[in-house]
Amino acid sequence: MFKNHPKGLLVLALTNMGERFGYYTMLAILTLYMQAKFGLSSATTSLIYGTFLGLVYFLPLLGGLFADKLIGYGKTILLGIAVMFAGYLLLALPSEANATGKAMMFIALFLICMGTGFFKGNLQALVGNLYESDLFKGKRDIAFSIFYMFINIGAFFAPSVANSINNTFLAKENFTYDAYIAKSYVGLNDEVVDEKTFSLQALYGKTFANDKEKDAIIKEAKKKAGVIFEKDRKDFLFRLKAAGLNQLTLSGKLTDKSLQVTKEDYQLLDSRRPEDTMAVSKLKERINAIPMTDATLYGSPDDPDAFPINFGKYYVNSALSKSYNLAFGVACISLVISLLIFLLFRSTWKAADKTHKQQLKSNENVVVLSKKQVRERIIALLLVFFVVIFFWMSFHQNGLCMTFFARDYTASQITPAHNMIFSLLGLLPLVAVLYGIYMATMGLFGAKRKPILGCIIALIGLAGFVLYYLTSVKMTSGAITITPQIFQQFNPLFIVLLTPVSVALFAYLAKRKKEPSAPRKIGFGMLIAAVGFIVLLIASLGLPAPSDIEGISNILVSPNWLIGTYLVLTLAELFLSPMGLAFVAKVSPPQYKGMMQGGWLAATAIGNLLVGVMGMFWDKLPLYAFWGVLIICCVLSAMFIFSIIKRLETATES
Repeated sequence: MFKNHPKGLLVLALTNMGERFGYYTMLAILTLYMQAKFGLSSATTSLIYGTFLGLVYFLPLLGGLFADKLIGYGKTILLGIAVMFAGYLLLALPSEANATGKAMMFIALFLICMGTGFFKGNLQALVGNLYESDLFKGKRDIAFSIFYMFINIGAFFAPSVANSINNTFLAKENFTYDAYIAKSYVGLNDEVVDEKTFSLQALYGKTFANDKEKDAIIKEAKKKAGVIFEKDRKDFLFRLKAAGLNQLTLSGKLTDKSLQVTKEDYQLLDSRRPEDTMAVSKLKERINAIPMTDATLYGSPDDPDAFPINFGKYYVNSALSKSYNLAFGVACISLVISLLIFLLFRSTWKAADKTHKQQLKSNENVVVLSKKQVRERIIALLLVFFVVIFFWMSFHQNGLCMTFFARDYTASQITPAHNMIFSLLGLLPLVAVLYGIYMATMGLFGAKRKPILGCIIALIGLAGFVLYYLTSVKMTSGAITITPQIFQQFNPLFIVLLTPVSVALFAYLAKRKKEPSAPRKIGFGMLIAAVGFIVLLIASLGLPAPSDIEGISNILVSPNWLIGTYLVLTLAELFLSPMGLAFVAKVSPPQYKGMMQGGWLAATAIGNLLVGVMGMFWDKLPLYAFWGVLIICCVLSAMFIFSIIKRLETATES
């Protein structure tokens, strides 16, 4: 794979892979952590998440300028690693759900943003510099595809590691993951008000067409005021009581069958089938009648509501939040590994660690562009940056609204066979099978085909797949629960699986002189992204709007809809992101390489900021309208880039 590339590519790719592994481990649980720990609303969470992503990708613009004009790429990268480490360490420290805890979180997130600003764009600039010599100049596109694939190898393992840490830590407390518990416990934090009085206040001076609009006005007013009605409080308390009894039943702490809430009972509570109405009613009566005054079960002899409140507090603060802290600590370890790789193999990239300013000082032969050429190249880059803003605004909903969709609208109970595509032990053999086939049939990234070795790897992968099926799937009975963050593993998985195919496709087209230019690939990527959200729009037809549900929807869709969306969005990303990085490396004026790589990331930053802006409409729009806005943005962006394609291609050739 790396035979015809400089040795520094592997070192820089591994350095980036380690850093991205820690980053995506943190990102997989960040929104869930904020809502579970601090009880933040979807709108507030969206604003924080979008601002964080915006700064993560905007600050590399300043980091690139800092490296270009002051200390160079290598030293700036080391500074970035140190600052990021401090941020992840602060997130990993346990804290209370108070103002101090929030302050720690915000300081940690800012340090991660600042450290990433020093690190990310300058590492990409180093990769581009490796390919300035005539020996490697024609391999830049493939190099960035390989570099991008390594980013996603780290990102692929991250959600599973975060998920494993959460489940393992909860298991030590004899708990399992339950999305209802955090949402119900957080819901109790609002002030309880008199329904009639508040309704009159909310409706004062308002006009509405029907009862549905009236209810919507009251609901919106409740959210803004941070209040709940007494009946809502009773619903939250009942949900926590049922969830707590279910957790204690699963852990074996409840031996009295009259107190137990089994998995079947718990699933029945959410049934909306008419034939289950009577059974659900009787089950609710039985749970409500259970006296919860035993102190050993988080209860109190003086307060019958103490059990659900105390249980929710313990589950969220002492179990779930601490499992998140531990997952954040993984990022610290991965950064140390990245640092060691970067420093121990410094000799492989040292020659490329020269800015345009440093080259001029050492009297080296450097390319000097005319002012007109510099201006045309920068304009071309800015136009591309403008287009990709809307791609990232749409694509990075995977960590926000697509995670909300996974939590609130997607079935979390799956069969053991279905779990094969969610489990790492089921997915890794699949990766081995496909890579074996690639090696045997088309080689990897320009390398010669290796039929025998490829077949051996494919057979080993197939054997691993069969072994996992026999030892796990066949031996497991009943449904398996999946967590919302696990879906984020599919994008990097598909990147790893499909990168060799995309490289082979573009190499095939290049040999026949039919390969589209980088700007055209970006345009095609935007159209493919629109198709991805069309898949999600179809899945959302018939589902209630987020504003019409309390907690989890009573209609749930198959996880396969989200997986299909991730597949199509990944195809779009392969047309857009690695090709965009290569385009920036090729077109950037030499004196602005670091800054222009930062500019690409700054465009990503604006897109990520708009992720949060879009997220604020999650509770305000029907699902089909929400996804429809993203579809329209992608299509309009594609139309724009195709309208200026000649200008972009001319700048590339100048």
